[in-house]
Amino acid sequence: MATFIAVYRNRTLRHTPLMRLPIVLALFACGAYANDLMQLDPFAQATAGYPSCPAAHARMYTLDEARNAAHARVERGTRCAMEGTCEPGGAYRRDPEINEAVRAAIAADKRFASTAVWVSTSRKWVTVEGCVRSASQRKALVKLVAAQPRVERVFDSLKVR
Repeated sequence: MATFIAVYRNRTLRHTPLMRLPIVLALFACGAYANDLMQLDPFAQATAGYPSCPAAHARMYTLDEARNAAHARVERGTRCAMEGTCEPGGAYRRDPEINEAVRAAIAADKRFASTAVWVSTSRKWVTVEGCVRSASQRKALVKLVAAQPRVERVFDSLKVR
């Protein structure tokens, strides 16, 4: 590439689109790398019985955000291991299992067939979001999630519509 730039500056060769290809590809690769997003926590839709409910989306992290989050997660894992409050493997180890169990429990309960609910789990803390039809349905759903094995805390981001 240095040769190409030197030759181009001396203008001994006319630049053609084919000659610009390596530069375009390099710039594209840098841009694609910068836009990479990743999901750290399990996320799943539990019900889809409320079609007009706006879809919830998993929290996505840029590479820098993921690095920062990884640092905080390691600190939490070290602390809970030193305190003896978490099992070997860290505070996040069982999140996929917990998330699936909560999703399945909500999906299996006929009281929530008319809802649109998404579930996300991070270190045994479960977030439920989406739409329910009444305040009593919301309360029952949060109570069901809180009663699931290994769930330590429930964050209610449900909307009554």
